[in-house]
Amino acid sequence: MSDNQHLPSTPEEAAALMNNLTFEPPPTPEREAELLASLPEAAEVMVVRSLRMPIDLDEAVAAAAKEAGVTKTAWIRQAIEIVLTMQSDDDQPISRADALRALTLLRPVRRAA
Repeated sequence: MSDNQHLPSTPEEAAALMNNLTFEPPPTPEREAELLASLPEAAEVMVVRSLRMPIDLDEAVAAAAKEAGVTKTAWIRQAIEIVLTMQSDDDQPISRADALRALTLLRPVRRAA
């Protein structure tokens, strides 16, 4: 439980507390900018989702995450991001085979000495 011994217990004590409150003037715009700049960066808000999947899929995710050196949560998040990117209108993903085929056709750049 909390310690209530410092809180007013009568209307008179509450009035006395309120009458003794003092307020500082608001900071100048320059000081406000300094205070805001000194605050730590806001953390990205993460939403928790519950996900049901078959055990064999969970084991495959665990294996893939371990191979990638990330947590299962991070691996699932990255997989979702990849699919969303692939579905966006301004991206045209290609298969790994097509990418490798295109890379093998590139000629090395010759640099002047």
